[in-house]
Amino acid sequence: MSKLTKRQKENLHQLVDHLTKFTFRISKWNEEGKLTGRCSGFLYQPSNLQIPIVITAGHGMPEKGAFIETRIRKDGKTFMMNAGEFKVWYNHEDIDFAFSLLPAHLYREEIEKFSGIDLSCYTHDFIKAKKGDEGYGFAVINNYEFIKDGNGFVLPTYCCHELFLELVEQDEHINYFKLARKFQGHEYYEGASGSPIADQEGAITSILIGGDEKTGLLRAFRLDNIELSLNTCLKAIHL
Repeated sequence: MSKLTKRQKENLHQLVDHLTKFTFRISKWNEEGKLTGRCSGFLYQPSNLQIPIVITAGHGMPEKGAFIETRIRKDGKTFMMNAGEFKVWYNHEDIDFAFSLLPAHLYREEIEKFSGIDLSCYTHDFIKAKKGDEGYGFAVINNYEFIKDGNGFVLPTYCCHELFLELVEQDEHINYFKLARKFQGHEYYEGASGSPIADQEGAITSILIGGDEKTGLLRAFRLDNIELSLNTCLKAIHL
């Protein structure tokens, strides 16, 4: 990849900023109140929905005990919102998906209570990734402290991201993306599962579910070929 121009660098900053606005961390807790892990996800809100749908990866996701981490600090701690009750689909081969309806009463209460809360929702259709394209990426903030870089951009002290991903293979449920740089190690990607992978315009194709250091490929569960609406969600939850 050739050296980036100043304008291209600015565009990348803007893309990362856009991705982190609707990608959030999800904390998972057990019945004893102990943190058992983290993943990532986003809120999906088609025009006919009043309350967003929480979408994330299925592996390791409990039906209950998950909370959305907001960017609000309260009494020195990250303020969290109940993410609802998840419906989980997962096998070790090609299904890795979970969703919940954000609890309506809690959602309204928290929005009214905290004017600074930022729960940006994705409202567009999911798109099919195209083989050969190199414009895909994801970004999730893993630390809610911010600093300014030399160009004046406000950036998180730690943001897990990958840009210039290239779709090299696709089957019914999985997109395989080739990294534009060296695999950063499992510790770097820890908690990134469930992050939405989008094109340069911000249109979501899939969610991150894993990576392979040997091949340098990331695996992502496709969202473009599943139906996700209020009616289908309600039916699935009440099965």
